[in-house]
Amino acid sequence: MNKKITLQDVADYASVSTGTVDRVIHERGKVSPEKRKLVEEAITHLGFNPNSLASTLAMGKTFTISTLLPESTTTEKYWSLPKEGAKKMGEEYKDFGFSIDVHEYSLFDESSFVKHANSILEKKPSGVILAPLFEKESVSFLDGLDELNIPYVFIDANIPSRKALSYIGPDSKSSGRVAGMLLHSILHPEGDILIVNMVKGFDNSSLVGVIEQGFLDFLYSKEGKGKRKISSLTINSTDEVDVFRELTKYYIKNPNIKGVFVTNSRSHLIATFHRNHELDIQVIGFDLIEENINQLKNDGIKYLISQNPFFQGKWAVQAFFDFFVYRKTPKKIHHVPIDIIIKENLEFYLNAR
Repeated sequence: MNKKITLQDVADYASVSTGTVDRVIHERGKVSPEKRKLVEEAITHLGFNPNSLASTLAMGKTFTISTLLPESTTTEKYWSLPKEGAKKMGEEYKDFGFSIDVHEYSLFDESSFVKHANSILEKKPSGVILAPLFEKESVSFLDGLDELNIPYVFIDANIPSRKALSYIGPDSKSSGRVAGMLLHSILHPEGDILIVNMVKGFDNSSLVGVIEQGFLDFLYSKEGKGKRKISSLTINSTDEVDVFRELTKYYIKNPNIKGVFVTNSRSHLIATFHRNHELDIQVIGFDLIEENINQLKNDGIKYLISQNPFFQGKWAVQAFFDFFVYRKTPKKIHHVPIDIIIKENLEFYLNAR
């Protein structure tokens, strides 16, 4: 339903030529009553709105979509992908007056989020694509957008209490549950499990806690239960030296760890540590960034769960296009598929963008 409906789509649905559709729309030439009815029914059913397209082009309207997402750094390459998706779709719709205004905030600095949020409010864009990972600051920003009647789309994380145009992203709890099922399936029932969170604590993360809860829900269920210890380690850094130091201290005290679940895209750091110390520990993480792909190929990571970040950005711009041009309200919740990536199907997903 998020696909842009074309003249050809209407013609195919009505089983007529595009010329017939064009004659019905512009009321020119001869069209039999039967075919006219078929075309009109197709237009209604598919939600095709040629008038809004024509008027948008004729009136020279412009639509600036601001994105407020975490910055792409060496350790945060995941966040380059939704920006790429948004820019790609913005380029596709530039003839309709669409442009993408990129803003990036640091995942370790709430003040950078506030700074860029205030800049966006001053610009008063047509719409905003937001990853609300700092929940408290996001709520304040959303109050400002609501006051200015600026619509917004959430990606990656959702705040259900707010009136977003749409949420496009994973079902976070289900993603965690899938990770729990996968790790349970490859471990001995007595092998201990470690959950690793590389975030700035839990106080301001709207996503990690939900993922972890889904993971635990399965492993504490009758189906997933075993004689194992499940613990959690939060590392307030993504720097390799810091991560390796914290893992060393933890593994010395907990030598029975057999599986690790990393709640974000940095599982490659854990896999590198294991390889350096010749540890036979299974790792499950998220996302097809380059470092994770290399570890998957070399068996450092067993499974990757894809959250389709490229398509999240792309579909968010698509939602605004449908809203402004076709005047269609997008789905309130648009969950991306939970894809399980292994070494054997990796190439398919790499070629799917």
